Amino acid sequence: MNRYFKIVAVIAVLALLPLQYFLLSNVYKSLEKNLYTTIDECFQSAVEEEAMIRFHNIAASRNVTLGGSSSRINQDVLLSVSSILQLSGSSIDMDTLSSIFSGNLKEKELGSLNFKIEERENDTTLYKVADDFIKEPTGEQLSFSSLETHVVPVTQDLTKGLVAVVNNPYVAIFSKMKLMMIFSFIIVLFVIWCLYRFARLLSKANFINNLRKDHTYAMIHDMKTPLSSIMIIAEDFKENEKIAEDAETAQQLKILDEECRHLNTICEKVINVAKVENKKLKFVYEKIVLDAFLSGIKSKYESLYSSAAKKVNIKVECKEGEWMIADRLYLTEIMDNLIDNSIKYSGSSVDIKLSVSDIRHFKEIRVLDNGKGFYKSEKKRLFKKFERGENTVGISGHGIGLHYVYQLMKFFDGYVKIESKVGEFTEVVLGFPSVENYEIVE
Repeated sequence: MNRYFKIVAVIAVLALLPLQYFLLSNVYKSLEKNLYTTIDECFQSAVEEEAMIRFHNIAASRNVTLGGSSSRINQDVLLSVSSILQLSGSSIDMDTLSSIFSGNLKEKELGSLNFKIEERENDTTLYKVADDFIKEPTGEQLSFSSLETHVVPVTQDLTKGLVAVVNNPYVAIFSKMKLMMIFSFIIVLFVIWCLYRFARLLSKANFINNLRKDHTYAMIHDMKTPLSSIMIIAEDFKENEKIAEDAETAQQLKILDEECRHLNTICEKVINVAKVENKKLKFVYEKIVLDAFLSGIKSKYESLYSSAAKKVNIKVECKEGEWMIADRLYLTEIMDNLIDNSIKYSGSSVDIKLSVSDIRHFKEIRVLDNGKGFYKSEKKRLFKKFERGENTVGISGHGIGLHYVYQLMKFFDGYVKIESKVGEFTEVVLGFPSVENYEIVE
């Protein structure tokens, strides 16, 4: 699981970085466009104002009173004014124009920008003649090191114009993006820190989980030694003729022996589950004739319950000579778990049907019983360790059997499915690969 988490964490970080880049890039482009429009408008306004100042000065010197003010004018008026100024011999005052332009930039909080104003001649292709001076940027005027405004024509024949060249405009852009860049950097660091902390917690959880598994395995394994000693002593008592003559004592020894075997079976199951989870099982594959194998299981259980209060009837449906490749020991354990569940969770009479069929590339063994069944909502969790259905209240069990079956089927490269209807039936389907390159033991 740690490996998968590391892969996911790396993907998350790698996905986050392009996302942050995309966000910052779009913000930069938007600010770039706004900056160009703002500077372009400030310069054109400065050119207009400088022209109108000179125009008013000439009018004042000739004792002519002009109405209106030197506010924004349209391009036709500017060209007309420029033409009059040119005929009057009034030239552009670059210092005044620079001062006005600088003031306009300060009003827009761009006073830190450095610029120079240049004259352009005989290049009418650069003149963007329109009804107003506010123009959308074409993207060609802006580079990382400088920005050029549109050329503002100052002659009627459009052969002469002014342009402002701003150096290092990106400084203004980055100053506005500073907080966003810091915030984005903090987000990336926070995500990386969270993933790191989660990885540490996951590592500790896995360590504790493995420690618990090892402890459980060791504890159950140590229990088997005294349990085996008790079973041996109980067996010796059973063979003692004097003890065997006492019916009550003999019955108690029989119960002791059965309970010891039951406890030993549980211990074996827990140990095997631990082996499965730690991938320490070793399968010995062989050819198993299924009709004989299933008939042997039928005989075993019908014999065990021949004198019991609960009647067990097992029916086998399998073609003669049908076979598959599997580990006999663990296949037997799978079938024992399923049949034990069928008997445990059924009424006074148990009907079990064992059948075999071929489905695509799998050999399916089906175990159908007339037991209590379970609710559909419980289906997904029944194969988890220590999980049991609501319909099992009052019946002894630990929720290990189906989990063990599920893990073993994974080792067989097969599958297990389960269907049920409460109060009617439960059917477990085991799917074994029918064609595999197994190392068969003859």
